[in-house]
Amino acid sequence: MRILVTGSNGAIGREIVNLLIKNNNNKLYLLVNKRTKKRKRVKLFYHDLTCPINFNSKIDTIIHCASKNPLSDISNDSKKIYSTNIKMTKNLINFSNKKNIKKIIFFSAMDVYGKINKKILFENQKSTNSNLYGKSKFISEKLFCAKKNKFKAVCIRIPGILTLDLSRNRPLVTKIVKKIINNEDIHAYNLSKKFNNILDTYEIVRFINIVLKKSFSKSNIYNFSASEPIKFNLVINLIKKIFKSKSKIIHENSKKNSFIISNKKIQSDFDFKISTTKKIIIRCCKKILEKKYKFA
Repeated sequence: MRILVTGSNGAIGREIVNLLIKNNNNKLYLLVNKRTKKRKRVKLFYHDLTCPINFNSKIDTIIHCASKNPLSDISNDSKKIYSTNIKMTKNLINFSNKKNIKKIIFFSAMDVYGKINKKILFENQKSTNSNLYGKSKFISEKLFCAKKNKFKAVCIRIPGILTLDLSRNRPLVTKIVKKIINNEDIHAYNLSKKFNNILDTYEIVRFINIVLKKSFSKSNIYNFSASEPIKFNLVINLIKKIFKSKSKIIHENSKKNSFIISNKKIQSDFDFKISTTKKIIIRCCKKILEKKYKFA
C-alpha cells in the first residue's frame, strides 16, 4: 500500500509512521515542511501544505495528521489557525481528486463539539461555542466528505492521545503521568465520573490497517475513543500503580461537565473492537516505562 502521511514531525504523526513502517506491505511517503531525519523505507517530500501540491508518485491513501492548533502556533492567532487548516484541506482535496487517490483518513478533533453539556457524546451532537480551531476541523470534515470528491474519506474525531512524548502538558492524562512519575500530588475533579477520553497511537494504527483493507461506499465521520469507560479515580490509581508512585489524589470541586464518548458507530461500521480504557493506559504507560521517562 502506498501511503502519504502529513504531519509526521508531530508527536502523534511520528509514532504512527514508526508503527506503519513495521508493515512490509506499506510504502510510505512523508510530506514535511521542514528538514527531518531520513528513515529507511520512507520517502520524504518537502512541501508547505498551504501551497498547491504537485508531485508524481503514485499514492493510494493519504493519512492527514498535519494541523495548526493553539499549541503548535506560537502566536496563538486563531484566525491564522483557521485559515491555515482550511487551505491545507483544500489543497489535499484538489491533489487527491487530480491524482485519483482512493482514501483519505483525516484526523479531526473533539474540539468540533465546542462546549459539551451532554453525558454521552454522539457524532450528531451539535456544536456549541466552538473555537476557530474546532470550526476549522468541522469545515474540513464537510469538505473531505463532499459527494463530488473522487475519493472516500474517514474522518476520525480523536480525544487526547497518550504518546511517548512527555514534553507537553496536553492531553490531561499526559500531565497526570508526568506528575505521577515525579511523585507530585494530583489535583482532579469529577473523580467518580466515568472516563474514556483517551487513545494511543497503537490503537489508531490498528484502525488505520482496517481502513486500508476495507472497501466502503461513502465517506463518514466517527468518534474514536477507548471502549469500556472507567471512573477517573481508577484511571489515576492505575497509572500510580504502574509507576509505583507515591502521588496523592486531591479532589477539587468543579462545575465542569464530565462526559463519555460514544464509539458504537465506528465499531459497527468497521467491525472493529476498540481496546478498553484500562488496556490502552496500561499499554502506553508500560512503553513510557521502557523509554525511561523521556520528557523531550
